Parts: sequence; structure tokens; C-alpha cells
Amino acid sequence: MRTASRHIRTRSLGRVAATAALVAAAAMSLSACTLAGPEPTPTSTAPPESPPPGTPSPRTTPPQSEPAECPDPGDVGAVEDGFPERLSSLVGIDIRTGSHAPCFERVVIEFAGSGALPGYRVEYRQDPIIDSPRGEPVDVAGDATLVVSAGAWMPNPDGDGYDGPREIVPVNVETILELEQIENFEGMTMWAIGLDRERRFTVETLENPSRLVVDIALD
Repeated sequence: MRTASRHIRTRSLGRVAATAALVAAAAMSLSACTLAGPEPTPTSTAPPESPPPGTPSPRTTPPQSEPAECPDPGDVGAVEDGFPERLSSLVGIDIRTGSHAPCFERVVIEFAGSGALPGYRVEYRQDPIIDSPRGEPVDVAGDATLVVSAGAWMPNPDGDGYDGPREIVPVNVETILELEQIENFEGMTMWAIGLDRERRFTVETLENPSRLVVDIALD
């Protein structure tokens, strides 16, 4: 009976040892798998480095806008539309200048009343510039004279319309030196524009209000 008991005890101890060995092997295998896996990528929470003191900040160059394109400057030849045949019942009420640098300076004759715009002619004239209907020469400032003729009174014989000076020295422009009315007779008005030199020009008419516009190129 003692011999049988020893055999049973020896088998039990053998099984316990085998089980312990299997557990140890499994633990080593698991540990090896864990160590062999990829390491996590470290995440930095440190703030970005500031430039050393005294380092100039980078400058951002603002986008440069393209210069505005000037309209067609025209030519120096005479421009005519319906003059002197097309007389108008409109009456000239104002003449003024304006600067649209760097492209052109402008002369505007404004009309009021009812009816179609008058015919016009714009041209350079050589000295002497004659005042009509008196037939006397007038002295217009500048080295070139651009004459604007229009088929309308300014003012009319009843005194309606323009009541400003016949000679104007504008202060808001540089190349236009003087405006001088040289005719207001038989339903026509004529203005001499004294310029610093002969320049190209364009002519157009505008509505609401009715206007005759002369643009003198600055190039």
C-alpha cells in the first residue's frame, strides 16, 4: 500500500511540473510578442521654437494691382457730327473741366431743355483765333487751341441758359489752360480751349443730362 501511494504522488508531482513548464513557456512567448511589436510614435507637445531675439520677421509683399488701362486717346484730326446743319432747341447751361489722371483731362458742355443734341465740330485752329461775329482776334492761353463748335445757343437771345463768364481759367486741370467763348450767334456756340501743346483728343455725347464731352489725352 505504501508503494502504490508513492507512485500516485510521483505522477501528481510530474503533472504539476509539466503544467508549470507550459505556463512559463506561454508567458515567455507572450512577452516576446509584446517586445517585438512596433513602438508607438512619440507625440511632441512642446511649443514651436521662436526665432532668436533680433531676428527680423519675414515680410509679406502685398499683391500689386495692375494699372488701369487708359481708353483710346484718339487723334489730332477734326471730329465732326452733323455740323453745322443740325441745330438744336437745347440751350447750353454750363461748361466745366475735370481731371482723369493719368489718362486724360475733360471739357464738358451741358445742355438743358427738350430736343436732340446739336451737331458739333472739334478741331485745332492756328492763330489768330477770331471772335465771331465781331471778327476780332482773341488771345487764348497756351501753345495750341482746340475749338469746339455746337449747333445750340449758350445762352439764347431771351437770356435762358449759360450765365457764366466768357473767359475761364480752370484750376482743377494742368494741360487745359483756358476756356474762352468766341461765338454765340445765330443758334451756334463756339469755345476755344487753350492747351499747353497739341494733344490727341476724342469726342462723345452723353444723355441724362445732355452733354458734349471732349477728352484730351495726357500722354
